Amino acid sequence: VLKEKNIPTYLVNANLEQGRNFSNKLWNAMKLIKMWESRQAEIEVQSLEQNFALVWFENRLNEVKLEVEQLLKQFQLSAALKVIYSLVWDDFCSWYLEWIKPGFEQAIETSVYSKTVEYFDELLQLLHPFMPIITEDIYHNLVARTEDLTIKQNTLTQSPQNSILAQGKLLQQTITTLREARVKNDIKPKDEIELFIQTQDELSFSSIQNILAKQVNATQIQFVKDTVANTVVVAFESNKFYIQSNKEIDVVALKEELLKDLEYQKGFLNSVDKKLSNERFVANAKPEVVAAEQKKKADAEARIKTIEETLVGL
Repeated sequence: VLKEKNIPTYLVNANLEQGRNFSNKLWNAMKLIKMWESRQAEIEVQSLEQNFALVWFENRLNEVKLEVEQLLKQFQLSAALKVIYSLVWDDFCSWYLEWIKPGFEQAIETSVYSKTVEYFDELLQLLHPFMPIITEDIYHNLVARTEDLTIKQNTLTQSPQNSILAQGKLLQQTITTLREARVKNDIKPKDEIELFIQTQDELSFSSIQNILAKQVNATQIQFVKDTVANTVVVAFESNKFYIQSNKEIDVVALKEELLKDLEYQKGFLNSVDKKLSNERFVANAKPEVVAAEQKKKADAEARIKTIEETLVGL
């Protein structure tokens, strides 16, 4: 069919390769979850990171289910599949499973394991109309059961909590930013660090700091009001992160990196200002589009201020 429609061979092969990679991702996720089955235990006090991870993914799942429902009503099958793909590949496999993963030879809370199986079932159910043979096979390999995925009833979708979703996004962005800073400053993943956070919103970090510490290998996290000397400084929006390690800091390289980022942010802010100063754009664009551009401007301004303060401190 693809050949008859004159679709180039390289595009066909690329889609087939992407499909194989996605199938392998699903199988590997199933194997990882299955491996935890024998390591279940009743833990009296459930860890904060597991609590947040469960609540966050449930809200993220509800958000996607509502979005997919709307897309399917509009017969936008390709867009719906793309949204589900991102949920499985990025949110579930890359983030959620990492956040709940028990330490080496440690147990996983039974309730966390059961909830994870439940979430994976729902993901398979979302994917089932698009890849029924693979999802049915994984469904029965994960847990021995008599009913088929085809006849399984959908669970009710609830409205997601935006505050939880915002915290999850903050956590993802912070982990990514700090990992990139470690790489740039040649701080190996196995090297422990101490992390100091200077922020105006400590509350947003309160329920995610345990996951953050685990993901960036920080022995401790402290909130500070002033700059911390002899540290690698990372600026993210209006937040500052100070990474302290045994490795000697290259201040010259750090300044160069910050100056590059400052130049980029100023250029980005200039492009957003041009768009917002265009009366035609503001008059014709949807209110949510204008609001998004205004948020970009505010974020860029906060980022510029943070970088400039960091440079003065250095």
